[in-house]
Amino acid sequence: MANEDIFTSKAGDYARSRPAYADEAIEKIMSLIGPDGTIADIGSGTGILAGEFIRRWYDVYCVEPNRAMRTEAEKIYDENPHFHSVAASAENTGLADSSVSLVTAASAFHWFDVDRFHAECKRILVPDGFAVILANERTYDAFTRKQHELCLKHCPGFTSLSHGIEKVCLHADRFFNGEYKLERYDFPIYYSKESFISRSLSSSYAPEAGSNGHEAYVRELKLLSDEYFDGEEMIVASSTVILWGRIR
Repeated sequence: MANEDIFTSKAGDYARSRPAYADEAIEKIMSLIGPDGTIADIGSGTGILAGEFIRRWYDVYCVEPNRAMRTEAEKIYDENPHFHSVAASAENTGLADSSVSLVTAASAFHWFDVDRFHAECKRILVPDGFAVILANERTYDAFTRKQHELCLKHCPGFTSLSHGIEKVCLHADRFFNGEYKLERYDFPIYYSKESFISRSLSSSYAPEAGSNGHEAYVRELKLLSDEYFDGEEMIVASSTVILWGRIR
């Protein structure tokens, strides 16, 4: 399956339950762009990060190759003049040369071809423009360690509950040519138990409904959440990680 097709069946869960990012991380990103700047959010998915910019009156080009994911964003923002939905890939956005002030990639960079994405950022950014990569990173407390083991048991291809940011850090030097800053912001994520299940099923490695292991995975996720959290509310320890630098 091509990368751009992986989330087709997961777009609804993604839109319903994926968390946003720490407010401090958003404010840091805002400090890198002037009031009249234009943003390209690459691998924009269902518009979770883009919505933060749109609400602040920035024009945002939401570049997303997956139709189902784009559709979820369009349901929310299609009538907003600051929202521009772009059916394209990270490596070939179709945006004009030197047309954006800032490039962002939220929970998506690990799917990109690093060198081709760097070249595309350099092409579409204004000279010395910034790129920002961000993702939420789980804190490996007792609950998360148990969930990790559960995922290893039921989810083919699973490696880590923080695999996205781990891959980002692995390739950051190459992407930023060694000149970037990394910052972490505490970001405990609040879920209902239902939304926690939905969030878990939105992951690329989660077994599809009707497939072997799906029902057992959901059942054990419910048992795990009941073991660690009374009532319906869950607070999952996490942080938002951002890496940012100029693209030269």
